[in-house]
Amino acid sequence: MSLRPGKPRHAKGSRTAPLLAAAGLAVAFAAVDGAAFATAASAATDSDFARLRVCESGGDYRANAGDGFYGAYQFDLGTWQGLGYPGRASDASPATQDAAARQLQADRGWQPWPACSRLLGLGRTTVSRSRPVVLAAPAEPAVRRVGRPAFSGHVLTVADVQTARGDVAQWQARMAERGWNIDVDGHFGPQSAGVATRFAALKRLAPAVAGTVDQQLWDAAWTSPVS
Repeated sequence: MSLRPGKPRHAKGSRTAPLLAAAGLAVAFAAVDGAAFATAASAATDSDFARLRVCESGGDYRANAGDGFYGAYQFDLGTWQGLGYPGRASDASPATQDAAARQLQADRGWQPWPACSRLLGLGRTTVSRSRPVVLAAPAEPAVRRVGRPAFSGHVLTVADVQTARGDVAQWQARMAERGWNIDVDGHFGPQSAGVATRFAALKRLAPAVAGTVDQQLWDAAWTSPVS
């Protein structure tokens, strides 16, 4: 099947893939064409796609935030319909979305999801390059401009550590994009609580309970300047 060129999530010219940072050190990223990230389809596991879903949308197959990206894997219309599927990804069944994601990954590797693939370390050991890599190392991480997801009303606390939550994964992914050293696993444990505490202090915010993410910390993760 001929794949019509599309613009998957994070691949638009107006969006900048994030440069992750840990302990204040910026991580350089490579600017390469789609083929540079191509990996064998057999290298992608069910676990890889499950983690990708959590990072991209909190695992919500019905995700539609009104920003032009839909479903668990955040397809835009051009990419989704270019794969041969009608309508929007968010209206398709989970099985159909999973199949579409596998189809796209088999064709283009993890390149259509650059932010989350870097966060999750997908494809790091199976990358093949078709042309020289251009490295960039700015002084601070660039954060992609996205609409702020609505706060669910549930304050995130360490009581959530035993259950994987989509809103926790969204917040963790956003904090990782801002340069914080944090796992994106959907479980709000001591590591996440520590990041929340330090972030609140940095932004001079005062949640009712230290080490939690309430409405103000949630909003700040998307709206406050990177510092």
